[in-house]
Amino acid sequence: MESTIDQLREIRDKMSAETQNMNFEELKRYVEYQLQNSMYSKTVWI
Repeated sequence: MESTIDQLREIRDKMSAETQNMNFEELKRYVEYQLQNSMYSKTVWI
């Protein structure tokens, strides 16, 4: 069984790998895309 901490580390590592060579504008678009396609309600993040 995987702990919550292990899951969070996996997510962090995946995001770090995906964004490591991005400039600020690319990173901004990446975050916007991730938020738009999130399974969570957008009102939580506002």
